[in-house]
Amino acid sequence: MTPIEFLEKSGVYEAMWPNFREWVAWFDKQGLMGTLRDRNDEILGVALARCVNSGSEVGHYVHDEHGDNIFVDLCATSGIRNAESVAPLKGLLLILLDRFGPRKRIIFKRLGQPKEYDYYKFMRKALA
Repeated sequence: MTPIEFLEKSGVYEAMWPNFREWVAWFDKQGLMGTLRDRNDEILGVALARCVNSGSEVGHYVHDEHGDNIFVDLCATSGIRNAESVAPLKGLLLILLDRFGPRKRIIFKRLGQPKEYDYYKFMRKALA
């Protein structure tokens, strides 16, 4: 299974977009897609994230490698929210940390609205 197929199967809302595959492919081509796999090469989770600058509008297809914030566009795991789904989320955060390094803020969209967190506090709490 490919990461795009995993995301489509996961039921994320964005998979209904007519340009969903092209949108995910953009992240992949930019090196902005993290995929977590198990020992059998099965996908456990996929995340799409990019760097953005503070105070700037977070438009689609905007990435600044030197941006001081991380915007997580999409994060999906294979598990139902339980103890087993926590490990893949932590794995995806470690991939994000390895790829982008430390930043000021981490931003997610919650119910259509951006939600910002202090990067260090978020990582410390999430990876504990």
